Amino acid sequence: MKRLVFTLILTICAQWLFSQSRMSSADVSFLYNQDHEFLIDHRLAQDGNKVKVYVRFILNSGVVKISDYEIQYDIRDSYIDEKHVNSATRLDSAALIATGFREFIYSFEFEKTPDQSLIVLEVNNILRNRKFLIDIPIQRNKNTRNQPFLIFEAQRNVPYFSRFVNLDQAVRLVNVFGNDGKYQVQGVVNNQAVAIPTFDEGRVQAPTVIEIDTLYGPVEGEIMKFSTAGYYVINDSTEPSNSMGILVTDPFYPYFGQFEKMIEPLIFISTNDEFKTLRRATDSRMAFEDFVTTRISNGGKVAQDFVKFYYRRVRKSAHLFTSNKEGWKTDRGMVYQIYGNPLQVFRNEEQELWVYAAPNGGRIRFNFAVVSAESNLLEYSLIRESKYKESWMDAVTSWRSGKVIE
Repeated sequence: MKRLVFTLILTICAQWLFSQSRMSSADVSFLYNQDHEFLIDHRLAQDGNKVKVYVRFILNSGVVKISDYEIQYDIRDSYIDEKHVNSATRLDSAALIATGFREFIYSFEFEKTPDQSLIVLEVNNILRNRKFLIDIPIQRNKNTRNQPFLIFEAQRNVPYFSRFVNLDQAVRLVNVFGNDGKYQVQGVVNNQAVAIPTFDEGRVQAPTVIEIDTLYGPVEGEIMKFSTAGYYVINDSTEPSNSMGILVTDPFYPYFGQFEKMIEPLIFISTNDEFKTLRRATDSRMAFEDFVTTRISNGGKVAQDFVKFYYRRVRKSAHLFTSNKEGWKTDRGMVYQIYGNPLQVFRNEEQELWVYAAPNGGRIRFNFAVVSAESNLLEYSLIRESKYKESWMDAVTSWRSGKVIE
């Protein structure tokens, strides 16, 4: 009997370990933890079957060094495809194209076959014997396509990894496959709506498209700065379907230069009447300070901690989730703002699942559908359900009572 039980346990453990080589069973929650031992991001460009990938790896802890890690990648057919024997390629000094302060940027290029759709990065912390898998879809949605050009930094020959461009930031457009490009850049006012709560199954009305009276026509490698904040679409003049979008923000973002702007994220933890009062106030600073000191556990240090932690999370959302609108306004940004770092994250071609620990010992699960959006962007749309209402109200009450969820 003991032998049977042991064999059963061993079989379960073996199946679990084996499944970890599949991306669909890999927990990628560390990607949303801005305090993780390392931060990693990527940019991908494609021209026909030619694919070029840039990876930025940042040491985010003072106790780790680059020699602690081994980074490799392999190319797969899907999220359930296993890693093939001897299929991994190591990213070593030959693939390193730039360095900064605790920052390492790698590049690799390959020709994909028709069935290949996923790149899997494997980061091994050799000293701690810990392995992390990162998915890089070559094409996540059939209605989107990759473009052969990327936004690059003005002074270094590396992609611009931020999800937004500040007005004072110089950038340039570069075809990474060596072809000279001419581009058309047109903007619209950034008036996208804030995500509605997790339990509200209504639809957000599409915003009115208001074009910005600014049209840029940069050529390959030309250094440029944007003069007006908004959402910009960048097209290849000779092939308009080669398109990408970028949010251009004020110079302070993701910090706030005005109290009027600081009021906006309070929509998630205020009542309708409270938020209307905040928006209509003639003195935004006074209205903001009055809300914080009277609604957040009667002010004091608790109110100060609220401002610190609540807006720190807004800034983190900016770096993680900004797309055609500020990160905190998106569905994932909204959930992140209220609940914080997910305990687990799993994803595949069609969805992303976030798991949180519930106060009663159970689990809260949020499912985001991956859908195509404008300018070859992907949108992560929360599947809302009425069952989330109690959990949402509990979390909001915790924020308002000073029990910061951090």
